[in-house]
Amino acid sequence: MDCAEKWKRRSATFSRVWFVGASLMLVAMTPGVTRAQVPPNIEEGLLKIGHIVDPICTSKLYRPLMPPNDINSSVTPLYPGVMILRDQSFGPDPKDVVDIFTADKGPGNRPVLIYVPGGPGNKMEIGKEGAAFFDNIGRWATENGMVGVLMQRHAGRDYYAGAKDVSAMIQWVQANISKYQGSPDRMFAWAHSAGNGPLGIYLGHPDLYGPKGVGLKGVVFMSGQFNILRADGTNPVPPAAAPAGNPTAGAGKACGAAPEGGGPAAGGGGGAGRGPGGPGAAAGGPPQVSQEELIARSSLPELDKTNVKIFLASAELDPGVDGGMSPFNQALHDELCKAGPDHCPAMLFGKGESHMGEVFSIDTPDKSVSGPILAWMQKIK
Repeated sequence: MDCAEKWKRRSATFSRVWFVGASLMLVAMTPGVTRAQVPPNIEEGLLKIGHIVDPICTSKLYRPLMPPNDINSSVTPLYPGVMILRDQSFGPDPKDVVDIFTADKGPGNRPVLIYVPGGPGNKMEIGKEGAAFFDNIGRWATENGMVGVLMQRHAGRDYYAGAKDVSAMIQWVQANISKYQGSPDRMFAWAHSAGNGPLGIYLGHPDLYGPKGVGLKGVVFMSGQFNILRADGTNPVPPAAAPAGNPTAGAGKACGAAPEGGGPAAGGGGGAGRGPGGPGAAAGGPPQVSQEELIARSSLPELDKTNVKIFLASAELDPGVDGGMSPFNQALHDELCKAGPDHCPAMLFGKGESHMGEVFSIDTPDKSVSGPILAWMQKIK
């Protein structure tokens, strides 16, 4: 009997209320929202790290708030009450895999939360403390009555390569998630940093959808950018919106893990700011493309029409953020609101949070990000 069949035969007497956060605040459709607070000692550490992408030092702050086990542990079960299937293939490339997290008790037809990571697309971080991430997101999903899906994708030079991976993954999940108690009719996707590009391109190009359509009820775009040029070629994002310099410069310095100047970004790093054409305009990337092609690549026209609900989040300590919502998030919000209040995205400004802290905080006592997102998802029918 395989794991899927075992899950089907488990007792369904355990009744879980999907969203248990009765005390959680519903996110309003404006930037100025009251939020849960980052724990003071964590906020102090994040402020010391500053406006950079620093997976190493940020993981050292949040790892003590996690369970003792992580992906490198040999105990079984790894997380009590949670069944995990690793590296389920959804595409031809060896890196095209997902991890599936399901509570071993509970009803069927649970909502599904898909996490699309940043950086090169790895579904786990690097380093000793980093081994706890991004299992924290899959675990958090199960604790809140959902099935968690952690996506990994492969690199590709084609502008649409990442979005095609997202499409293949969504179609695989639609076809298979019921085996793991998930509902293919109630799926959400959550992208961080460079993961915003593949998800944003996918959502904005219906020709990439599978035969069952977009497959998503809602998406969370957090601390990233993608092409939202208007039809006339103008960019609603201010010209100076992309942070200057290397966002990982100085990573590790605050906790003594690396010399000043930092090193390469880890799994969640990179992509904090991207130009309207996506990666490629910088030195060493593909050559510049024509203005006509850039306009054709824009996700904005279809986002203006989509029925998928959108949540935009940015962190106070994100690179390029200066006291308010990221310029990209504000610009996308304002453009979509032109279609009417029902089309306006929800927004969250993570006061005291950082680029990596906003994802490393998930499934810890720091609910400044997870609480509002959970409440928003609860409202979506």
